[in-house]
Amino acid sequence: MYSDFFIIDKPGQPPRQATKLTLGDTLGRDEKWLRDLLFAQPGLLPIADIDTSFGPLLPLCKELRTEAGPLDIAFINQHGLLTLVECKLWRNPESRRKVVAQTLHYASAISNWSYSDLQRKVSQALGRQGNLPFQIAYAADNTVRENSFVDAVSRNIKRGKFLLLIVGDGIREDLSTLAGLINRNAASGFSFGLVEVGLYDLMEEGLAVQPRVVAKTHLIERHIVIIRNHDVVEVEDPSSQAPIPSEIQAPNEALSEVGSASNDKLARQERYRAWWKSVTEMTFDDPDQDPPKLFWINHVRVQLPLPGIWITAYCNEHGVGKCGVFLTGRKNEVENLIEALAEQRDAIASELPPGTNASQGFDTIRQNTDFQTDDERRIWLKEVLNSYVNAFRPRIRQMSHE
Repeated sequence: MYSDFFIIDKPGQPPRQATKLTLGDTLGRDEKWLRDLLFAQPGLLPIADIDTSFGPLLPLCKELRTEAGPLDIAFINQHGLLTLVECKLWRNPESRRKVVAQTLHYASAISNWSYSDLQRKVSQALGRQGNLPFQIAYAADNTVRENSFVDAVSRNIKRGKFLLLIVGDGIREDLSTLAGLINRNAASGFSFGLVEVGLYDLMEEGLAVQPRVVAKTHLIERHIVIIRNHDVVEVEDPSSQAPIPSEIQAPNEALSEVGSASNDKLARQERYRAWWKSVTEMTFDDPDQDPPKLFWINHVRVQLPLPGIWITAYCNEHGVGKCGVFLTGRKNEVENLIEALAEQRDAIASELPPGTNASQGFDTIRQNTDFQTDDERRIWLKEVLNSYVNAFRPRIRQMSHE
């Protein structure tokens, strides 16, 4: 949180108070105003506190058109690294999640571009032709060579190596968990910064602007991608996972397969998606919790606001076997979390459904035959997932603040 600050001119004179302003509520200072300010004064963005490799920021264009919509600001540097900035006022948890998702969509769209695509889009935004990205870089550093610069930009785009910045006002400390949302959804080498801009009224002397970094990651955690018979399968690192029940010891493949999968496999995946649809579209009591993510072959995961920790729900097919929910993740991270929560074990267990096993970890398992229909199973899974989120998410967030 920002407080008012005071200006002291000379000893013996009373200090003058600079009053904190709210972006969007005074004198037309809205998202467009913030966008124009940052584009004209890129030094206001605290790149040195996020990732120095993306500096210095050279203004490329505003309103860069992408397949996901117009991006507020694009910067570049003489090394061919792009910084993508979205300016937003923060109002509620739903809008905050949408801002993060939208920023990811921008980056994903741009990661499919060629250098020619970037050059064309910048020309459209600036209303003039030419190799404008290179010209901007060369104007800042005349040692830059065009062929090397084009190759560097193309390589970084292909790798998805961007700096994503979301800039706004009134960003609360607990919004640093938004970095986790980026972690869970990015499969490229994104770096990320969440920047809050404080404004102070200096009366006749103008306006003071104070940026600060609320959250950052130097390299978004990558998923492991395995290419197998032309099918792309996204998986977690199996060597780093905590033990999981034998009922779901199957390939942890996220449903992102593309290519020449067999018709039978595609049909089975469609049935699988349909079975889990109501679970993956569920909402939680906690408004900041994003929905479960579907994994092949029989489970979903709900990411918690701690890297390497999630909640898994599974159900065996054809009404046989078991279904359940449990806390899991990477082995070391899970063990550390369980140890940190040891004194709260009984309290946590009391907040989870009857029959939960809390002797070592936390799991809630039932036989499929306990339910009459698939709908009953899905309703139960959603209720248990919600209770796990309610029990663990606030505790993990409290631990991160401490």
